[in-house]
Amino acid sequence: MSRIKRLAPYFLVGPISGPLLAGVVINYQGGRPVLGSLYMIVLAQYVLLLPAMTAKLSLALV
Repeated sequence: MSRIKRLAPYFLVGPISGPLLAGVVINYQGGRPVLGSLYMIVLAQYVLLLPAMTAKLSLALV
């Protein structure tokens, strides 16, 4: 139950980006900066590259 309360704010961010953000924070706090950085890279790709790819593909359909 404690784990759910601790992770609940991150799930408010979104169903995909929330756990990725939680992975960044928890791994940096746990002393695993490499794993936290990998989570950060995936989160950045999800936030920046996915919408750009979707827009490019949708404009190609028009």
